[in-house]
Amino acid sequence: MIYKGQFLPTKKDLKRLVGHFAMRQNFEWKVKRSNKTTLHLVCLMKNCTWKLRAVRRDKGTYFQVRSFVNEHTYPLEVIHRRHRQASAVIIGEVIAPRLQQQDGRLTRPKYIIVDMKLMYGIQIMYSKAHAALDYVLSLTYGTHEETFQLLPSFSYVLEQKNPNTIIDLQRDEDGKFLYFFMSIGASLSGFRTYIHPIIAVDGTHLKGRL
Repeated sequence: MIYKGQFLPTKKDLKRLVGHFAMRQNFEWKVKRSNKTTLHLVCLMKNCTWKLRAVRRDKGTYFQVRSFVNEHTYPLEVIHRRHRQASAVIIGEVIAPRLQQQDGRLTRPKYIIVDMKLMYGIQIMYSKAHAALDYVLSLTYGTHEETFQLLPSFSYVLEQKNPNTIIDLQRDEDGKFLYFFMSIGASLSGFRTYIHPIIAVDGTHLKGRL
């Protein structure tokens, strides 16, 4: 919902809100003017009356909607197959509630493509669906960079809670991740205790003289 006098934390948040709104209402907008203090959006269709203007408050980053004309001079029945506001970020926010399927598995890009077509009539590329999935996964579980930074603390806790655990974390000259190996102490103990030496022959036909 958008209304005159509305406050948004940043200009980016405002554009994201209007992007969701445009997809639901089936129209596209473009930026007429944008700077540090002003954001002026108009409908993509020529001579359309729809427009939004917001300005930044004197202090802070908040933007306030100063004027909003939510009327169009052309019918909205026309479906925008490749909606310009359907960015990976906005698509990711749309699919976030359905990140997991009913069977518990993560959704896949091909299902995102189907969902966007059914929900908004929008045809998106596989690459954008994949980017949207990466975005929502980073919101839910953190980025790959953040995850790798947790490896040292994870390794320490793992060794403390599992005696005799073997861990090897390798980094390059710049301290970036290279390799990670771990073998849980309980698994090692069980293997040494219960697994007996055997000779296994796989994929060989035992025929003829050896």
